[in-house]
Amino acid sequence: MRFAVGRLSPAGTPWGLTRGHGSLTRLARPSRIFDQRSSLSAASSTPLEISSVEDGVYRALRQEIGRLELAPGQRLPLEEIAGRFQVSLTPVRHALRRLESEGLVASLPRRGSRVAPLSVEELEEIQALRLGLETFLARRGAEAVTKDALAEMTAARDEMEQAFRAGDLDAYLASFWSLRDACYRCADRPRLQRTLEDQRVRVERYVLTLCRDPEAFADLRRGPDTLLEACRARDGAAAETATRDALLWVLAELQRMLDTQEAARESA
Repeated sequence: MRFAVGRLSPAGTPWGLTRGHGSLTRLARPSRIFDQRSSLSAASSTPLEISSVEDGVYRALRQEIGRLELAPGQRLPLEEIAGRFQVSLTPVRHALRRLESEGLVASLPRRGSRVAPLSVEELEEIQALRLGLETFLARRGAEAVTKDALAEMTAARDEMEQAFRAGDLDAYLASFWSLRDACYRCADRPRLQRTLEDQRVRVERYVLTLCRDPEAFADLRRGPDTLLEACRARDGAAAETATRDALLWVLAELQRMLDTQEAARESA
């Protein structure tokens, strides 16, 4: 996914981000899932080739919802999804139920399923969990940071800046998480990191929404900078504070954006 920083389409989204309305535009073509991370090949019409068909459909849809490739409110017709992946309706139903349990899909009797809308309530839940996990990992990671981890963080920060200037959002987000992960791994708490990964999938569509505001997107770079400086000083308290401040800033900015959008809908 690429977009030009600071340039918005007539619809108000950065070039390269797409929205769907009404019909499920992303479900029009077959795809193949190559691995458990559900990397998709748009050109392939091969059926799913992994051990669990249900898990493959679930992971593919989860990724697309997180990336805003399936927009909030977009319909998820069972037959179209089944046709896309060349599977029966049963694994699709099970995958949608799993996504519904995570808050990513909303289903109504006799009305089918849709991608869940963005909401302040969900965002608050996600950030509350991230605050507990990431502040702990940041403190412990900074106190135990290694030279190799610092080198990895520095390289990731450079890659972030290059991606920002190139308008490459995929590369930017990958480097953004890589920088934090290099610190968090030094905390040596793999179970907490796995738990955090689930919340990142949920929060990614909110981060992408935030990146539609060029000024907010530019400000997003400050959090990794302060974390990196704290790790260089091996200052656990500073790393914890930097992480908390960054997470709360994201929450406040997105609350403002979502409240503005809601007010606009109500007045329309």
